[in-house]
Amino acid sequence: MNSLILLLGTAVFTILLWWYQRQKQSSPKTRLIMVQNGRSYHHPPSFDNNSYLMAPATRDAVVNSMNDGMIVLDPQNRIIDMNPSARRITHKSMIDLVGKDIEQALPTLSRHINEAMVKPLDIALDHNDANRFYELSIAPFFDGLEERRGNLLILRDITERKQRENLREDLTRTMVHDLRDPISNSLFALEMLKTTLAENLVSETQQLLDLTFASTAKTLQLVDKILEIGRLESGELPLVLTTFRLNEMVDRILAAQMPRAVNKQLNLINDLPDSLPPVWADAELIERVLKNLVDNSIKFTPMGGVIRVTAVVTPNTQTNKPGLLVSITDNGPGIPLAAQPQIFEQFVTGNHVESGSGLGLAFC
Repeated sequence: MNSLILLLGTAVFTILLWWYQRQKQSSPKTRLIMVQNGRSYHHPPSFDNNSYLMAPATRDAVVNSMNDGMIVLDPQNRIIDMNPSARRITHKSMIDLVGKDIEQALPTLSRHINEAMVKPLDIALDHNDANRFYELSIAPFFDGLEERRGNLLILRDITERKQRENLREDLTRTMVHDLRDPISNSLFALEMLKTTLAENLVSETQQLLDLTFASTAKTLQLVDKILEIGRLESGELPLVLTTFRLNEMVDRILAAQMPRAVNKQLNLINDLPDSLPPVWADAELIERVLKNLVDNSIKFTPMGGVIRVTAVVTPNTQTNKPGLLVSITDNGPGIPLAAQPQIFEQFVTGNHVESGSGLGLAFC
């Protein structure tokens, strides 16, 4: 009896060993595929085969339980799958969307696809008569042969984060607004002191008073700039559209900056053609933008450099009317590639020795 049991055990072990070796030697084309970060990979041989068989079901359970909405598009931008969160966010069922072009089925999303392919994008979607905010990101996915098979759209709800940001911005704007009155009063008092005591002040005291007055005036200008940027971002600052000649505006801006340019031996050039058509825009805001850009160039262009202002007529696809593309170029060090996405944010300054408040480009 013992010999029979031993013989059966040996046979079972031999069969299992043969099956295991066969599994290890199987062709890569027949092996299961794992998906990670939008790309397909053949599974590592050290994994348990039962884990492979469970992977699709486990993956589906994870995707279906995610709060992020996920929409799968084929290479022709047709919707081929979506998880429950995506159906909840879009208020659509699988029957409504699967097999349809996203431009027709979800036009609000489709408008942002090209931009979201470059970097994640914040968008607003209507939800029960109220907007909710989502971060839209898009990643391509590939098959086992590294061929692109479509795109994966991911919608992450960031409504609470947006609400916190808005609350912080409102609080900051209120605090800055409350600072304006005491700073303005201090400036007025300093001006009165300068006028009243002008004849009785010694030179050192006069210099100290002038420095205090200039610093207070600069602080007030900074406060006004922050408030104005806030009004621009919220749409509270109405545009005053007028017709003006850009050539004359650029001449005026460069003339005002000439003392600083001479100090650094810079050559300021107005290279706008005389045939440039009149501009229809908010002259005050355009002048502020150009002044900030020229100021930035003067600040970072090395001694003996050249700053040139040019403009060309270009079509405006939104209005079907001609527009102007204005460029301010210099031979300075430029902005590092890593810093470029943040340069138009408030209070962001470069790494150069000479820096400012970080609001000039934010106004642009």
